[in-house]
Amino acid sequence: MNHLENITPRRNRWYWYLLVLGLSFIMANVVGSIPLVVLIVATSIQSGENAAVAISKGDITAAGVDSNLYLASMMFVFAVFLFSMIFLVRKIQGRTWPQVVNGTSRVRWRRVLAGIAVWGGLNVLLLAASLILSPEDYEFRFDASQFVWLVIISLVMIPLQTTCEEYCVRGYLAQGIGAWTRNRWAVLAITSVAFGLMHGANPEVDEYGYGIMMAQYISMGVILGLVTLLDDGIEIAMGIHAANNIFASVFITFKGSVLPTAALFMAKDINPVIDFISVVVYGAVAVVIFARLYGWRFGVMNERIALRNYDVPQAE
Repeated sequence: MNHLENITPRRNRWYWYLLVLGLSFIMANVVGSIPLVVLIVATSIQSGENAAVAISKGDITAAGVDSNLYLASMMFVFAVFLFSMIFLVRKIQGRTWPQVVNGTSRVRWRRVLAGIAVWGGLNVLLLAASLILSPEDYEFRFDASQFVWLVIISLVMIPLQTTCEEYCVRGYLAQGIGAWTRNRWAVLAITSVAFGLMHGANPEVDEYGYGIMMAQYISMGVILGLVTLLDDGIEIAMGIHAANNIFASVFITFKGSVLPTAALFMAKDINPVIDFISVVVYGAVAVVIFARLYGWRFGVMNERIALRNYDVPQAE
């Protein structure tokens, strides 16, 4: 195992992690938020209304904001956060981008593609089944000019957003927590709860309730955390997360969604309990598929994390 074991000993106390995250957050909100602020101000001036209020409720239509411009500007914040973290982690703690991804010197990009393929396929199957069984629950809408730009922006920008979250939580923070606790179950629990809390301000929470949405976010965090720990790196989680958010952006949206895009389908009625169960079920299916593909050992979860601080090995 390499991901949690081969971290550099340089500046590995908790306050260095706080410094890196704090500086990255400042950069994201000062530099990364410039396009979003410009969009909100320009829209507010044009409409004479406070667009920020409507946007905070997830209603960009009421704000008069172009959904594609909003998506691109929102994703830009995460892009700045990601590249700031990569730079600061290298300069302050001496850890390269691949070292945070999997503890070696090379990123396993085929694992990313596998995550995209499996999770994307499960989402497509679920949507197809829903359309066949309950077509009245969906509104088909297609605007060619909007949709083409939506696809381009989603494919370019959303992977930066999802990679930012995976690098931050299941890459960087997981390594710190692993070094402090030496326990993989603690890494899984803490990062999963942290992932849920990160999404606590999403508009879905106000729309459908804190408890059920937090259960859904944390369950997704458990799935992503488990594949990271079993596969010894965040690549599959990167692929799953990217596929999940691209699918939610391009194919289906709903009232109160954090991604209010010009997707192909608008879900008229959302049952968050059913959505929660769906995430758990096809999360379990995905874990089984990957376990068969890569020969994972579930017993590794009970093994103590033994820091080695050796020279960084090559990825297998």
